[in-house]
Amino acid sequence: MIDEPAQAFENADAKTIVAALWSNWPIVATLRPADVGMDASPDRLIDFIKVFQDLGDAGLITFEAFIVGPGGPQMIDAALTARGRALLGPDMNAALAVRQLAS
Repeated sequence: MIDEPAQAFENADAKTIVAALWSNWPIVATLRPADVGMDASPDRLIDFIKVFQDLGDAGLITFEAFIVGPGGPQMIDAALTARGRALLGPDMNAALAVRQLAS
């Protein structure tokens, strides 16, 4: 059996996006590739779109709209779902605790 949420979260881009959404929780966020450290090359823009699609398909995140315009792709009002927070919560809480201790 394939663990879809685990597969969606296994790359560094997905972890960066989830961390950005977790740090904004419970406020929704509009994310662009540059917001999560992805450059504007065509390949990275495609990676951004694919990661959001994978995380959404796995039920870990939700977003109100997806827009592609002259400034590149944007995920409007993105947030972690309850399922995403439950599945990723222990890992994210530990990462945030370490970040808070370091600052």
